[in-house]
Amino acid sequence: MRLTNTLLRQHIGFFFKKHWLQQGKRVPNSTGAEEELAARGIRVVDPEEVLKEQRPREHFHIPGMVPPPVAFDETHPLWQQEQAYVFRDSNVLLEGVRQAQCLLNTVVFDDLPLKIEEKLDQTKLPNQLDRSMQQSVLSALVFDTEQVKTTIIKVPERPAFKLPRAYGISEGRRNLLILSKLVTHCERFAGPSVNANRKVVYNAQFLVPITKDGERTLLNLKADSMIISNAPIHPLDTAVYRPMDQDLPALFPLKETVSIPQHNIYDWRNEYPINRNYPLSHPHTVLIHCSSGDVKNATELPVTRDQIEGRTMVKAFSVAAARARQLYGDDVKTLPQPITVQAVQTDSKSFHFSVYQLNTLDLSSSTERNMWFRKAPLDLYSECGYVVGKPTLENYNKDVLRHFTVFYSS
Repeated sequence: MRLTNTLLRQHIGFFFKKHWLQQGKRVPNSTGAEEELAARGIRVVDPEEVLKEQRPREHFHIPGMVPPPVAFDETHPLWQQEQAYVFRDSNVLLEGVRQAQCLLNTVVFDDLPLKIEEKLDQTKLPNQLDRSMQQSVLSALVFDTEQVKTTIIKVPERPAFKLPRAYGISEGRRNLLILSKLVTHCERFAGPSVNANRKVVYNAQFLVPITKDGERTLLNLKADSMIISNAPIHPLDTAVYRPMDQDLPALFPLKETVSIPQHNIYDWRNEYPINRNYPLSHPHTVLIHCSSGDVKNATELPVTRDQIEGRTMVKAFSVAAARARQLYGDDVKTLPQPITVQAVQTDSKSFHFSVYQLNTLDLSSSTERNMWFRKAPLDLYSECGYVVGKPTLENYNKDVLRHFTVFYSS
């Protein structure tokens, strides 16, 4: 084939590539510059030695840049050589309340304190407030506009069958909305004199390290909502309730820390989220969310009611213990003054009211014990949702709001 202009035009790219490869193989000739510099005492350095020089890396942050993941090994900043049992929000105790009693040196009373029961009998809510609360329940649990995939529903008879995912209001938002509605109606009932001494904080984190029988246990828990006040709740008289007259349950052959996972990465310190110099720093009422997707057993068995109540006790203890150590020091054992905390746990339908009093942080003490008062759960309603396309609220229970107002006003 003749080498014509048309042929060259078609193969100009091929020609350029071959020319580039040929020029890249050329060996540079010596110019004598290196010998001249050496004769004058000037050292010649290979450029590769300069480029490979190890320089300290400068850390800088670019907005929008995702930081590299932290390795969960010995290089982690919170790595500890000694393992500890770490109890978090998603954990539950295997033996429920019985195990929490042994772990926290606490006796249980199956009723609320007498002064609260007397106040409940004396409290009457106006009908207008009850009607407003019923509308608020529908607003929070039916009319809210959030549409996300709800929790997976399991059929016990067919564990491998996957039901279609439904869209609706998430469990976390349902709990948050119903609690905020209850607090709002309590403020309307209590009046400005009480409201001025109360405040609600959200997502308060608590760290409480415990050493018992030579084993480390860290309570790393969160209060989804917490009411704080300018004065502590008056402690209950131990001479009236006599906690030492009750015996703690026996867990043998189980240990008190059974089912609590062990970790090497944990923050071994006490933390109470409110500054002690803040006027409204005293814990008053802890509001706890507990839905089916929040907690689980390590054995994948269904979570029982007793385990959920044990989780409530541990959370109430964590709030009181963190506050006690903030006030009296991290090494305090015998408290100058007991600390009392109220707790309300809900899954947006069932409400569990309880009161915890921290009398001692010596969890192995044989002369003092903590006290936990609980009441049977109350259902706010039996059915709340759309029935044949119509928003329906059936069997509304006004006792839930009455209990909430008494807790808020105490």
